[in-house]
Amino acid sequence: MNDKNKAWLKKRKWDIVFVAFIGLMFIPSVRMPVMSFVQRLFAGSPSEIAAEDQKTVNSMDWILLDLEGKQHNFSASHGKITIVNMWATWCPPCVAEMPSLQKLYDKYGDELAFYFVSNEQPSKIDRFMNAKNYTFPVYIPASNYPKEFDSNSLPTTYVLNQEGKIIMEEVGAHDWYSSSFLEKVDGMLGN
Repeated sequence: MNDKNKAWLKKRKWDIVFVAFIGLMFIPSVRMPVMSFVQRLFAGSPSEIAAEDQKTVNSMDWILLDLEGKQHNFSASHGKITIVNMWATWCPPCVAEMPSLQKLYDKYGDELAFYFVSNEQPSKIDRFMNAKNYTFPVYIPASNYPKEFDSNSLPTTYVLNQEGKIIMEEVGAHDWYSSSFLEKVDGMLGN
């Protein structure tokens, strides 16, 4: 390769990378992992809602089914810090934030109440969970969700304090294992 071609390549390297990236988006089997990776790169730490804008969940009576079809009531989370994540297996930002949510679940387990809620078929969710080795609890709504969880975007994640007040509401991929979020949870737990 002559010096003129090397200079041209050096000058256009980011253009070539961009075109290659766009080209990858047209390959269905590559699209999801690439989009999830990019979303994960830009995922920020969740932030707390200003105290005056925080809402309390008025009706904790929300019926959910686990992947085996067993019924659960959201009211069981009352008195615990609760994470509610609305997600889907086909959603790149949802998939992007799942590793940090799994780490959060691994760290706190039963200390927090976790509700990962999807409207997809249990068999599809189960295949996804097994393929990714995720162990957090997934539910399918069996009744209407509390009106305070009204969102048209996936993923949407709500963090409730022990009194049932929504202290965080985040849309899109976030890093739920960030040091600032872990400090917030530890502070709420009194650790």
